[in-house]
Amino acid sequence: MNAREIVLKALVDIETKGTYINAALKEALSAGDLSSADRGFVTELIYGVTANKTAIDFIISSYSKVKIKKMTPWVLNILRMGVFQLHFMDKIPPSAACNESVKLANKYSHRAGSGFVNGVLRTVSKEKDSFQFPKNKGTAEYLSLKYSYPFWMTEKLIREYGEETCEAIFEENAKAHGLFIRVNSLKTTKEELVAILEKEGVACEKTKVENCLKITGRLNVEESLAYQDGLYSLQNISSQRAVAALEPKPDDTVVDMCAAPGGKSCAIAECMKNQGKVFSFDVFSHKVELIEKSAKRLGIDIIMPKVHDAAEKLEELVEKADKVLADVPCSGLGVIHKKPDIKWRRKEMDIPELCRLQQDILETASSYVKKGGVLVYSTCTILPEENRLQIDEFLKNHSEYNKVFDEQILTTKNGESGFYICKMIKE
Repeated sequence: MNAREIVLKALVDIETKGTYINAALKEALSAGDLSSADRGFVTELIYGVTANKTAIDFIISSYSKVKIKKMTPWVLNILRMGVFQLHFMDKIPPSAACNESVKLANKYSHRAGSGFVNGVLRTVSKEKDSFQFPKNKGTAEYLSLKYSYPFWMTEKLIREYGEETCEAIFEENAKAHGLFIRVNSLKTTKEELVAILEKEGVACEKTKVENCLKITGRLNVEESLAYQDGLYSLQNISSQRAVAALEPKPDDTVVDMCAAPGGKSCAIAECMKNQGKVFSFDVFSHKVELIEKSAKRLGIDIIMPKVHDAAEKLEELVEKADKVLADVPCSGLGVIHKKPDIKWRRKEMDIPELCRLQQDILETASSYVKKGGVLVYSTCTILPEENRLQIDEFLKNHSEYNKVFDEQILTTKNGESGFYICKMIKE
């Protein structure tokens, strides 16, 4: 199979089987002997079509006499791939985008289907420079259509941040974000790791967050001996900042409420110099195994992973923890740049239920903190009801807690994921 055929199969799986984009991409990249350039093309096309589906479908509808709901998943996704290459990829010749799409239609449709694909894409190509999204429906409608976001999500973000910032978030989410790693201070230093990675052909630079490096070149952890030796972990800088806010110290007792796949638990243990106790919970056993696997690779033995529902209180931990991290389940709107299928999987009706779960976990987490201890609440979303409003309500009911600081990080800042961090101290 060539690269475009691999992409088509992945997109149809996402469309018809509900496959998560990360799983679909992983399978796609292992489907054939792809060159480095082809791997990049496959990745860009799968993510790009998924991220821009609403805009792409509007373009298709503008030139097709056949309604989208009447098309087979194969023909529809061939068209989506073609439109994305024509409208969103500068380096693909229009003739290649059209001709390769017709070849796919010949294989995955009938003769009339290939003629239909050819006709639509030739017209799209011819009128590409003059095409415009309608602007007469209002700001939310326009931004929702142009950037391919659900209307309810767009409306919420405009209400919270304003039209200009909302559009900036959407634009930033469409860009390739930087890759960040966390130096394992138990085994090496920033300076030593930079030199080691340079020898592996990986370029990186320091950041303002301790033990955080930004990768500026290509990195494949499967080929990296430094990764296999446990010298570093992949972890977004925003996530690392949540651990920094917790300030774990050697000999602390720390609880990580929702720990899988273990990045924050391992970061905490590294800060503690592998001295003390880290209780790490997740509700799924296979995810707890990921925590154990990460700890082993990094040379950490103070983490105690446990299959446990974080919303349910463990009496033996009440007022026993020096530090508690509640990085709770959330809508995930801060990481759409790397998981664009969140836009279509997440529904407005999900938010109240998520808020209730967050409230329950935060309530349980607060009971574990000693007097004088620290509680950090964090999410990878940018909705106020999951973040500052959640904390406002918590503090109304818990006068024993004082807020040290909170910060809403947007995806418009330095390649970071959207993230919320709130640090509180139990007086």
